[in-house]
Amino acid sequence: MHRFQNIHGSPNSVNPSWWILLAVYTLLRLWLVADVELGKDEAVYWYWGQHLDASYALLPFAILKLAHAIAPHQEWFLRLPAILLGTLSTVLIYRLCRIQDLDERLSLWAAAAFALSHWTWHTSSYLHPDGFLVPCWLSALYMARQTETTPGLRPYILMGIAGGCAVLCKYSGTFLVGGLGLWILLTQPAKNRWQLLATFLLPAFIVASPLVYAQLSTAFYLPQTLSTLSRIEDLSDPFSRLFFFIVNPLFFVSPFLLYLLYRGLAQAIKGRDLQTLLPALCTVGAFLFFALSRGQIKGNWILPGFLSLWPLAFARPTKRWLLVCAVAFGLLQSAVIGVGLKYPGLYSALSEQSGLDKTYVGLVSDEDKGREPSYAWSERLCEYSGWQQFTWDFEEMLRRKNICPLSPLISTQYSIPFTMAYYELTARSYYTIDDPRFRDLTDFSVAVGPSYPATALFAVRAGTVWPESLTTIYPRRTQVAELRREYPGCAAVAYQIFQIDR
Repeated sequence: MHRFQNIHGSPNSVNPSWWILLAVYTLLRLWLVADVELGKDEAVYWYWGQHLDASYALLPFAILKLAHAIAPHQEWFLRLPAILLGTLSTVLIYRLCRIQDLDERLSLWAAAAFALSHWTWHTSSYLHPDGFLVPCWLSALYMARQTETTPGLRPYILMGIAGGCAVLCKYSGTFLVGGLGLWILLTQPAKNRWQLLATFLLPAFIVASPLVYAQLSTAFYLPQTLSTLSRIEDLSDPFSRLFFFIVNPLFFVSPFLLYLLYRGLAQAIKGRDLQTLLPALCTVGAFLFFALSRGQIKGNWILPGFLSLWPLAFARPTKRWLLVCAVAFGLLQSAVIGVGLKYPGLYSALSEQSGLDKTYVGLVSDEDKGREPSYAWSERLCEYSGWQQFTWDFEEMLRRKNICPLSPLISTQYSIPFTMAYYELTARSYYTIDDPRFRDLTDFSVAVGPSYPATALFAVRAGTVWPESLTTIYPRRTQVAELRREYPGCAAVAYQIFQIDR
């Protein structure tokens, strides 16, 4: 087992000023997101929470449902659990480093690099399953280390509970459970190996059983997820795919931090530290297979596998400038995006004039362009703005034109129905169409057909191709309005509203 042999002070010691800084940072994150409207993905997660299904992210969505029930339509309170869990994750990173005998100074550097990374900042400040997955993942890793110093079965039971919770947060939690299970099989004494494995796997299975049951009893999201991992269709060359896979996390962490993490991986391989290595390799290896066989995946899908590498990444003698750069660059990434989401107009002109906006479309597949046409980085920042007023304008337009206020609304672009559902004034039904990701959640044909209402509404970004599948159901359509979603400093986005009839 790799030991760092550089510990100073007790494993639980920490300068009180760091706790103050952590509290201030938590409050700062809350202030930055408090009055920011829900983005399109956040609106999806909120909607999922209102219609719980064990097939996907049951634990985080149940927490979102509870938060909304306590304080309806309060964005800051809806995001509060993720913010608090992000703070907990930072503490767990520190404790994981200390329990592996990393000294206090380097442990604090590791915790700061984690807390200030764009990955941590975004997923634990806004609604994202990773914000709930990471503390469960870290808890399991910490309890795995506890097995080395704490006698009995309790650490294995707690490790299993944390692993099961990780599975309930995201499918990739299964890679954590698999990696820790392999570690037990390969390293524990033969006389009690199977007992320890069962002690770990049984609580993990019990906690994750709602997902297991849902996947065995329905044809829901897992098959679709595994079949649509590809994100950038143009990368047909395996070497190009491999290179992009390696650098993909740079969208979420700084190049300095990524270097340290890959260095930690190399150190884990060299030292044959299976407790560190197997959870990482199971996660990274699985997604590498999908990347090479089907295309590219998102960098944040890979990063949970790097969590076990964090202590090793900061363990070796490291130049202070590298530590400073890892933390400072992460802070810069987080600050730029955090301030940009709160004040999107700050960057709109700069992005357009610099030509940065034009690079966005090259990172989006043709399929995703049709589903949700965003054409620039500045648009992505502005997607968190203007939805409340747009929804109110929509309701007012229906009233002025004497259109039935309860007519269901359909769209091919998921930002429209989910965000409008959150900010609605009328209890209407909202549906997607021609988007297999929401087939069993809000697909119009699945949820309503064949008993389609005589009249419905269809909303789409101006200039979008009309869906043929909807034409077969509603051959008659009349445009009733063109509304604009606006926010100071952001380019207005026009949406066409149609009344469709059978």
